[in-house]
Amino acid sequence: MKCYVCGNRLSEHDFCTACGADVGAYKKIMKTSNALYNDGLEKAKVRDLSGAVSSLRLSLKYNKRNIQARNLLGLIYFEMGEAVSAMSEWVISKNLEGTKNIADDFITALQSNPTQLDTINQTIRKYNQALNYCHMDSQDLAIIQLKKVLSINQNLIVGHQLLALLYIAGEEYEKARQTLMRAIRIDANNTTTLSYLKEVDRVLREREEKETGKKKKSQGEVYSYTSGNETIIQPGYAKEKIGFSSIINIVIGIVVGLAICWFLVLPARIEKATAENDAKFISVSEQLTAEQADKEMVKEQLSESQQEVRDLQQQIDEMTGNAGTITINDYLNQACTIYLEDPDNAEGIMEALGNISPEALSEVSSTFSNLYSKLYSAAGLHAVKQYMDKGRAAMRSSEYQVAIEQFEKAWALDSSDSDILMNLAHAYRQSGDTQKADELYIQLMRDFPDTQNAIDAEGYITTPVG
Repeated sequence: MKCYVCGNRLSEHDFCTACGADVGAYKKIMKTSNALYNDGLEKAKVRDLSGAVSSLRLSLKYNKRNIQARNLLGLIYFEMGEAVSAMSEWVISKNLEGTKNIADDFITALQSNPTQLDTINQTIRKYNQALNYCHMDSQDLAIIQLKKVLSINQNLIVGHQLLALLYIAGEEYEKARQTLMRAIRIDANNTTTLSYLKEVDRVLREREEKETGKKKKSQGEVYSYTSGNETIIQPGYAKEKIGFSSIINIVIGIVVGLAICWFLVLPARIEKATAENDAKFISVSEQLTAEQADKEMVKEQLSESQQEVRDLQQQIDEMTGNAGTITINDYLNQACTIYLEDPDNAEGIMEALGNISPEALSEVSSTFSNLYSKLYSAAGLHAVKQYMDKGRAAMRSSEYQVAIEQFEKAWALDSSDSDILMNLAHAYRQSGDTQKADELYIQLMRDFPDTQNAIDAEGYITTPVG
């Protein structure tokens, strides 16, 4: 452990032997962070992934530069199927410690595998589609989509939990329990999974008690008497008659035995036949449900295609002027007019060109496209400078919202300049939106890691990263 003031290795004393700084509290904080890391590591070894995440996140609150804790947290996120969160932790770790950091190997391994990246993207898209189906109250489609997600990424805990909830909503408690047990095999102590499983077990237990509780035990006559301080209770037995009555009782016993055998065998056969019929019924029901889901998907695709046709027709009408609105030719003419009248009015030129969408540009002639490109190139850099000047002036006069608007316009035109992003983050921080400012500082550290702005941005972050 090194001194946070001079960097000298610390001894067993509560002060630095090199510079004399008081490091007692600092050593306790570092030891607490390391202890929490060890606790998270032990929990991860027994697949208590949720508990490990809690310990590691708390460890990083004590020491955000605990590289081992951050890398292990990324690995656990990846094991739980949350690749995006894992990548975020590794990127932060790499920015904090750029040399001899195993997080660099994790990132390289993931980025060099296009198949795995495509799998992650598919998982995210399909899971979000399943959520949309849930909001649309299309539970069957959501179940089908989640099954596809889990076939691609079997370790996605939230996918198992959502699928179990859908089964519970459909009163398919056995399937819900099987799904939750798969989730427990991945994360043995997930609180959400255990709460769902407890509710499913309660319903299944009540059903079993209801089915087995139909037969009541017969109660015979009992006799009781007092012996000292104790009350003795014993069942009464009828006195048997000797002789011919004994033979009658034997015959009756044989008849009763045969009747019991008959009534025990027959229900078993009936139950077997009923189970076979139920299995066939369930199979047919699942096939019908799948066919119905396919029909719903076809209807939805047809509706989307019709909407696309309507949107394309509307775009064609707007471009040709049939819709009664200003066309892209009018916007281009307006930009040309502004340029001819005042070439320094870069903002006006860019505002006119901004009304022409990229989709519309893909359908225009080469002459139109060339003129657009020349105007955009001529006014773009000049517009960025004007936006930056107005933004800085607004910052000096404490008009932070105006400054944010100007800096965002500049960033939209030139996203390669870290100074623009730094000014935008400062404007959000001065306006009181520290959360948005922290996001931009982190983006600056990630996209421009080797710049002075990235080094300065770390000092402005108000919320500890991790």
